[in-house]
Amino acid sequence: MSDVNNNSMGPVIPVDDKSKQVFHDIKDAVVAKLHELNHLDNVHGLHEMDDLERIDCYKLVEYATEQLAYGTNYFGKINLGDEKYIHVRAFESPEGEAELYSILTEGTAIWSREEPLKYFID
Repeated sequence: MSDVNNNSMGPVIPVDDKSKQVFHDIKDAVVAKLHELNHLDNVHGLHEMDDLERIDCYKLVEYATEQLAYGTNYFGKINLGDEKYIHVRAFESPEGEAELYSILTEGTAIWSREEPLKYFID
């Protein structure tokens, strides 16, 4: 099983039609997860979503993949507008079904454009 120190994530590359489709397919789940994180911030005072007042757009700007025996992990940097970015992990089955795996929340869920996209578990 892959982990942060031992994984086969490929290089971060520009967006192509296939990656756009994967992240488009999980858009509703990503937005729902962002709303859930915002709610948890308010309840628990976590402040992970403090930098995100609203979602102005949803645009994949770069991605990387990890090929697995049972499908493909996609790691994507998504612009939400106002120079706010999230790092999202998706899984695509061999049948082509994509699902949200997680959004990176290490102290924050909102990243800058310069923050490198890296392998993460959740």
